[in-house]
Formats: sequence, C-alpha cells, structure tokens
Amino acid sequence: MTKKVNQTQTQDVSKKETKQRQTNTKTQEVPTHQHHLSKNELSKSAKSSMLTRIISAIVGLAILVPSVFLGDWIYFAFITIALGFACWEILGCANKRTWLIFVVYFIFIAMIAYWPMFRQLLINGFTLGKIDNYYQSIYLSVIIILIGVFLLFGLTVIYKDFTVLDACFLIAMGILIGFGFQCLFFLRYFPNVYFGTGTEGSLVFTVDNTIKPSLLIIFIIVTTFLTDTGAYFVGVFFGKNKMNERISPKKTWEGFVGGIVISFLVSSGIALAFAAGGYPILPIFDLQHWYYILIICILIPLFATLGDFVFSSVKRYWGIKDYGKLIPGHGGVLDRLDSIFFSVIISSIFVFMLYSLNDAGAVNWAQFLV
Repeated sequence: MTKKVNQTQTQDVSKKETKQRQTNTKTQEVPTHQHHLSKNELSKSAKSSMLTRIISAIVGLAILVPSVFLGDWIYFAFITIALGFACWEILGCANKRTWLIFVVYFIFIAMIAYWPMFRQLLINGFTLGKIDNYYQSIYLSVIIILIGVFLLFGLTVIYKDFTVLDACFLIAMGILIGFGFQCLFFLRYFPNVYFGTGTEGSLVFTVDNTIKPSLLIIFIIVTTFLTDTGAYFVGVFFGKNKMNERISPKKTWEGFVGGIVISFLVSSGIALAFAAGGYPILPIFDLQHWYYILIICILIPLFATLGDFVFSSVKRYWGIKDYGKLIPGHGGVLDRLDSIFFSVIISSIFVFMLYSLNDAGAVNWAQFLV
C-alpha cells in the first residue's frame, strides 16, 4: 500500500516538473519572437485615438497655414495667442495658476520672443513698420533674462507656496519657450528680405509676398510632423523595444528609427524638388548647396525627437499626462510645440550661421554672438 502511495506521489511530482519545464520553455521562447518586425493588432481605443489625432491635425493645419501664408501682423497675432496658452499650460505643471503669476510670466516669455523687435525699436525709434524688418536676426538678451529672474524670484516673497524650485523651473522653461517663439517669428519673417518681398500688405496674396517667404517655416513644421507621425505609426504597428519607459513609456526604438528615416527621405526629397523647380525654401538652399539641404533635413528630426523627450520628462516629473486639453487627441499647445521648439531653434541657428558666412567662407562670430 505504501509503495502505491509513493508511486502516485512520484508520478504527480514528475507531471508537475514536466508542466513546469514546458511553461519555462514557452516563456523563454516569447522574447525571441519579439525581435521580429511583426505588425501589432490595434485595439478599438487605439483606432479611435488615431482618428481623433488625424482630425485635430487637419483642423489645426486649416487654421495655421493661412496665417503663415498671410504673415505680417496676422501671423504675429496667431503666434502670440499660442504663446499665451503655452504660459498658462506651463504654470499648470507647477500648479501656480494665478493671474498675477500669469501676467509676470507672460511678460517674461514675451520679452524674449519679441526682443528682436524691441531692440530695433529702441535703436531706430518707436515707429512701427512691416514686422519683417524686425526679425532679421536672433538674440537671447542677458538683460531680459536677468529681469525675468528678478521678477520670478520676487514672487517667492509674495507667495509663500511659490518656492525657489518653482522659480528655477519657470525660468528655465521660460527661456526655452520664449526663444522657441522668437525662432518661430524669425523663420517666417527672415526670408522676406532674401526673396525680395514687395511693400504690399499681408492681405495681398501674391507668390512673392506670401508663398515664397512661407516655405521655410512650413518646411520645418512639416518635417517635424513627419518625424512625429512616422515615429507614431511605425511604433504603433511595429514597435517592440522601448526606448526609455521612465520618460516616455510608449516610444520604441523602431518608432524612433522609422520617424528619422521617413522624415529625412521625404523632407529632403521635397526640398530638393522645390529647389529644382525654382522655389527653394531659402535662396541658399538651392541645388548648388544640396548638402545644406541634407544637413537641415537630418538636424530637424534628431532635435525634434530630443524636444519630445525633454517635454515628456517635464510631464513625468510633475505627474501629468498632457499639458492641456485644447487640442483633442493631442493635448495642449505645448504637447504640439514640444518637438517644434527644438526644430525651429536648431534651424534658426543653422540658417543664421549660413547667412553670417563672410567672403572667406568662415562664420562671422562677432555677428552671431551679439
């Protein structure tokens, strides 16, 4: 009797060990399949989210594109409205939304964004003309930054729950956002001089007055969107390996590479085709200087991805999903401008350096470092 019990127990143990080995074998086989580029199945919520994002993008472009083409003070007003929303959203991260703090912070960011215009008005007298003339350079004024530092640290005295950490965070983000908006102005107004734009007002729709000067900023925005969109769709359908779950849980290496490759190939093809057709995004980006086109087409997606990670890390730090809810499927203004800020900043620096070259082919650093 005892032998039969022992045999039964032995058989049970043997069966358990066999099942455990089979389970372990299956578990070990799973990772090997994850390395293959296989298509992911989309859930209903993912499909709905994708449709919402596409519709919002179309509506946003329908509003953005006309203001970019018309330029002048119409574009200036549109970007200023976006600047106001950006201020409100970044204050929401630190839960510091009061009207006094908002006014102070808006002044700080606006002073950085508007500084090329203020600088020209201070030098040449306070007579407003075409805004194109005010944004032929980019500047990051130390004096303006110091004024912002004084203002924001002054708020630590007024509000007991406004800490030094809050002030440092808002100063750093204010400089980045303010300079990003300045570059959005620069990239739209700078080409006007080099394309020989006439004296017509912004409501006079001609090729020379609207389309040619708009090509540069539209190209940079489209290239950035191609990076984001390419990374999103490649990541959704083929993404397996996470890049950095601590900062952005959904981003994958497959999406990153796909976004870079798609953006570079499509944007360089577009820029080269426009140059061949006599409509370069800037006169210097012609077929003779094709290598400038390739450089800017690789810089934009790389820095766009960096900007996305930087602003995502801010959201993770403050424990928020989106900066706002203004744009369905996309979040707030900063959720859309995160990668664009880095794209326009690196593009502005690159363009400004190219046009600062002297006759010997060297950069005029004295002009660049003003």
